[in-house]
Order: sequence, then structure tokens, then C-alpha cells
Amino acid sequence: MFTLIRTAFVAVLAVTLASSAHAEGPSKDPRNWPTLSRLQVDRYEVAGQVFTYRVHAKKTDYFNCGYSGEQRRLMAFTLLGGPMETVTGYVPRELGVVLERLLESDPWAQITVDVRYNPDKLSELCPDQVDILKWSRGWRYTAKSLSPVKPDTARQSTRSRLAVRGQRAIWKELRRLDSPYIGQRVQLTAGARVSTAYMCAFRGSTRGYFALRLHDGAGRFVHAYVKRDPTNRRLVDHVALHRDVPVAIQARVVKQALSSYCRPQLEILSWNLLEP
Repeated sequence: MFTLIRTAFVAVLAVTLASSAHAEGPSKDPRNWPTLSRLQVDRYEVAGQVFTYRVHAKKTDYFNCGYSGEQRRLMAFTLLGGPMETVTGYVPRELGVVLERLLESDPWAQITVDVRYNPDKLSELCPDQVDILKWSRGWRYTAKSLSPVKPDTARQSTRSRLAVRGQRAIWKELRRLDSPYIGQRVQLTAGARVSTAYMCAFRGSTRGYFALRLHDGAGRFVHAYVKRDPTNRRLVDHVALHRDVPVAIQARVVKQALSSYCRPQLEILSWNLLEP
């Protein structure tokens, strides 16, 4: 339950920051690769490796899981690396104080950070916690960086692209605790976003599955999971790069046995990207 609340809080904060940035601050997309969501997906594989990100930052008081009780030694900052792309970064207090002062004078300062997942602090409950090893003002673009332009919107999901005849009833039934589709296969055209929500039937499956959040473009969504292998990594990489893309999937509907709150989830069996 804590994971759900924390995920919802970060999502709301990301939307707030992104909306404010669009209205009051720089609108240029920093274009990080791997995206922050993609980094979270692979945190067990890349723990200890250093990654450079271009972000906006906001001080936070969030100390939990591996960083619980570290307030005297560390400071915490929410790092926004693009729309809906956040992690919580922890930096030694002497470096954090300087960053805090900068943000007081310029809340939308462009910051470049070197971060890593600490192998000793990895957590299923808190998937978004990283060490900030160093930071500098300004966005640094190296030779291997993505260009500082927005993703190709022609590849992204729209409500009209997802409006497939006959699917509205399926989406409605998938939201029911007693869905008649449990145990059956379904075919859906959906918008896909990378997720770090492993819950219910897929709780603790981070190492075995990639997680996606599928939606119908009209407010309905379902959590979906696809096995970790090279083929499915191509799907997750494409979704992470473009952030929200339409896919056609065939999936098995599963639900945790004897649960009174777990809604149906999908195990993706096959998929196709819908090109513009």
C-alpha cells in the first residue's frame, strides 16, 4: 500500500513541476537516455554504475527505505528529468546546502547530476532512490547524448488512435475485481508507459518482468507485465524513449487469488508497435 501512495505522490509532484516549468520556467526537454523511468527498471542490473542526467531539482524531506534516518548526513532532492520522469537523489549535506541556495535564487535552474543506484540500498518498496555523486549548473550534452529536442509526438498515444471499436467494454470489465476476463486472453490497443509498480500477482517480480502501465486514452488503465528478455527490452526501450506510445497486445488476464483489493493485471504474451 505504501508503494502505491508513494508512486501516486511522485506522479502528482512530477505533473506539478512539469506544468509549472512549462508556465514559468524553461520549456526545453532535457532529453536524457536512459530515461529516469528506464533507469529505475534496470536498477538491479546497473547498481553501482554512474549515469549523467540533466534535470531540474526541488528539495524534499523524503527519507525512507535505505535512506531512513540519514537526514543529518544527507539532503534529499526530487530530480525532474522530463515529464513524469523523477527520482529522489541524496547528496552529502555540504554539497546539498550549496544546491539549496542556488534553487532558492533560481527554482528552475538547469542542473547536471552524476547519479548511481547504491548496491547496498536497493529496494523493492522505494525504487526511485539514487546517490547524487556530484552536480553542476547547466545542462551538459556529451557526444553520446540525445539531441535537446522534444520526442516525436507522431509516435505518441492519442485518444483517437486508441479508440478501437468494441474495446470500451473490455476496458470497463478489466477494472472490475470480479472481471469475467480473469484467466482468459484479451487483445487490446493501448497507450503504454514504463512503470515501476510491481504489486499483487506480480509483487517482487522486478528481476523477471518489465512493468508497463496501459491506458485507453480516456482515463482507464491497467498494469501489465512482460517477461524480461532481449525482444521485450526493445519494446520497453521504445516506450521509455517516446514516453507514451500506442501498442497492440495479446495478454492473459490474471488476478491475485483471494484478494479483496487487487484488480486484474495483464501478462503480455505478444505485442506490436503501432507506427505513425
